[in-house]
Amino acid sequence: MSNQVIVISRQFGSGGRKIGKTLSDRLQIPYYDMALIEMASERSEADYTSLLEVDEKRINRKWYEFPMEIGMEYQMKKVPMNEELFSLQAEIIKDLANQSPCIIIGRGADYILRENKRMLSVFVHADMATKVEVVCRHYNLSKEEAVALIRKTDKQRSVYYNYYTEYKWGDMDNYDITLDRGRLGIEKCVDILEMIYHSL
Repeated sequence: MSNQVIVISRQFGSGGRKIGKTLSDRLQIPYYDMALIEMASERSEADYTSLLEVDEKRINRKWYEFPMEIGMEYQMKKVPMNEELFSLQAEIIKDLANQSPCIIIGRGADYILRENKRMLSVFVHADMATKVEVVCRHYNLSKEEAVALIRKTDKQRSVYYNYYTEYKWGDMDNYDITLDRGRLGIEKCVDILEMIYHSL
């Protein structure tokens, strides 16, 4: 039987990560976000900082070289680092979901785990005012800078998600539930997800 997994996609500044971490503490199950990049770095021996630069972005500027056995000799193969990262993270996400119940943030995990009938896919969104307040406070930015960063980051996530999956980022038909953090707040969102988790 498949493990229960909650996958949280989120708009930048909506609090999706905080919701996931708080829910993880309540349910006492593992939470995976930035650790996925560390695991990918360890598995591939690729530089963590370079992987971080392309995480949840579809860009082709960075290349990753790795040895590939061809016949009796090794040759260096070059692939775009973001392509390699998605492939590595997909393997890791499947492994983690097979090991135990868990919460995974972003990275197309809802698509990667689409065969898991006990997966709950969640999209967290919020009004712009809520997101701006969060981003200004967290990154010490002006309102104008926060709006620009929110739009840029969400565009990157959308392009990444739409490219690597057969779904459309933010399309409510792709998720089991969408939560308006601006209206509900962090704790109410966590309450809802906790209730659903126990009913799966």
